[in-house]
Amino acid sequence: RDGVPFMLPDVTALEKLIGELGIAEDSHVVVVPAGVSVLDFGAAARVYWTLKVAGIATVSILDGGFKAWTEDASYPLEGGARRPSPTIFTVALERAMIAQTADVETIESAGGATLLDARPASFYAGKERALSVAAYGHIPGARNLDSAEFYDAAADRLKSPAELAAIAAAIPPGPVVSYCNTGHWGATNWFVLSEILGRKDVRLYYGSMTAWTAAPGHAVVSARSKWDDLKKTLGFGS
Repeated sequence: RDGVPFMLPDVTALEKLIGELGIAEDSHVVVVPAGVSVLDFGAAARVYWTLKVAGIATVSILDGGFKAWTEDASYPLEGGARRPSPTIFTVALERAMIAQTADVETIESAGGATLLDARPASFYAGKERALSVAAYGHIPGARNLDSAEFYDAAADRLKSPAELAAIAAAIPPGPVVSYCNTGHWGATNWFVLSEILGRKDVRLYYGSMTAWTAAPGHAVVSARSKWDDLKKTLGFGS
């Protein structure tokens, strides 16, 4: 939307998409990630967040994803495509879960919430950037907590609630706005803080750095140097 990818669809588009999947307002939806990396968990967390934003009260993510399901021979599998029975779905937008660019502008200038950058430290510092992001660095005042810190790469699932709470203890109390490049790594941090640890007033800035850097006049903080730019020119950096 307006040249920015991965934006939250408008209400009409959400109603059409969710209804065509056969999902009703009172459905229990289980989102199944591949279960192979923090990246696909982030995608599942973004789907989970979108469904909750649309007003579906009961949504889950399958712990360990499809990989964990298939590792247990007692669990059934079926092949082929299953056609959904479309239904009429009405969105009841949960605005308290959403952070827009205007909200982040207010926080960046006046405070009121912790901005939490979910990207790896190299992105946060400005040593590399995603192609969709127009500038190196992070939103002024943001703290960095790489979403991978919450993920057990050996087990391919989130860490235990006790481990998650210990990691999240570094985040100040009060409102939090999670972001990343396109709102997927940020969705993992949102999911852990809001849905597992039960922290109140945690929002996802779904446009994230892509939306922030698409608008003129938005400052970024970067530790990128001319040497970094030279290495990129020579093909040795990002």
